[in-house]
Amino acid sequence: MGANASTVFNDLPTVPLGPLFSAQVRRNPFAYYRSLHELGAPVLAIEQPARYQFLLCGFEAASQALRDPAFQVLDGSMMAQPPSWEERRTHAVFSHSMMFTNPPRQTQMRRLFAHTFTPRRIMDLEPQIDDICADLLDAMARRAAAGEPVDFMRDFAFPMPAAVLGRLLGVPDADLPWYRPRAAELAKVIELGGGTEENMRRADRASEELTDYFAEMVARRRARPADDLITVLIQAQAAEQDPLTDRELLSNLVVVFNAGFVTTVHLLGNGLTLLLEQPELWRRARTDRSVLPGYVDEILRCQGPTHFVVRRAATDVEVCGTRVPAGSEVLVLLAAANRDPSRYADPDRFDPHRPQRAHLAFSSGGHYCLGAALAKMEGERGLSALLDRFPGIGLAVEPPVPHQLMLRGHEELWVRLDAGVPAAQSAGSLAQ
Repeated sequence: MGANASTVFNDLPTVPLGPLFSAQVRRNPFAYYRSLHELGAPVLAIEQPARYQFLLCGFEAASQALRDPAFQVLDGSMMAQPPSWEERRTHAVFSHSMMFTNPPRQTQMRRLFAHTFTPRRIMDLEPQIDDICADLLDAMARRAAAGEPVDFMRDFAFPMPAAVLGRLLGVPDADLPWYRPRAAELAKVIELGGGTEENMRRADRASEELTDYFAEMVARRRARPADDLITVLIQAQAAEQDPLTDRELLSNLVVVFNAGFVTTVHLLGNGLTLLLEQPELWRRARTDRSVLPGYVDEILRCQGPTHFVVRRAATDVEVCGTRVPAGSEVLVLLAAANRDPSRYADPDRFDPHRPQRAHLAFSSGGHYCLGAALAKMEGERGLSALLDRFPGIGLAVEPPVPHQLMLRGHEELWVRLDAGVPAAQSAGSLAQ
């Protein structure tokens, strides 16, 4: 599969954007990323007309775009008509959140949440993570004993991190099944090409329900504070000289809650598949849990769920020797950067014992994921609990190949809790 470079402008390879929407690339984006690297340039021009002008696939280029203040996220001020809270709730929620806001407002939002996602608060969650894992694995064992099929994504990978973050925020476990389909509707519209009218209509409905949900919770916490993150945020909001508006608070709660567990969902699902494909790695982890931090980092590098972000050049800026004019929109391919052969030896190979080098699975710079440390802890504790309880776990059926680029991972992953189908024999595992 070639990148189909069509022209060269000022010695810069030019590629069409179309392949990123094709079924072939959606089935196996990594072969496409490899073909981009083979062009030998970390920055590529995108064939026009297209929404974006440049594609960044090299690690250094992508890292610069994430860190350099010359690059900004696409916020509401860049839209011809800022989104209305009443008419287009999804756009409004995103544009009122730190994920789609630039400094100085983004810095203030992030500072408010960073005061609550402290290392001490995260470390204090470890016993709760272990308890949640134990309860979920007990339920999986009961299903298997009753002859019921076990979906690892439904029964463990989703509810574990969602319950952890829910307890941190104050969201009851009983509400999590209601939350999952609404979070899925929001995920669809941030996919490349996902902003269809039907997707937006469904996402707007989900956004209304989610903001209403958190608005009711905020009102309850203001009336009766509790020992949870929402109470802490409300108190910090009141103490700010230029406090977040309630819409900003609600928007960030929606976005942070979604972003706060979805990475771990796919870290667990993608990670289990990768480890079952190399049984010797699974066996080593059974006898030596000290390898798990390296396993988690390599899962994130090799199969991180977030494949791209978008940035806009606020000024003329040079990236790896290429001039990017002000106003240019660039597609930053995080997953391609994480397999840059100039940074990682044999980058397509899953090798948790390779020398550790920083990756971009959690982004970088001012938009680095606030929950990165929590996600890594959940990944390590979740895999450790799984090894303790079901060391012979295996695939029950061949998993379908994911077709999304943003938040890429399994929707379903059916497993047997004794020895199942070897993943290495399954053509349906995540393509590499």
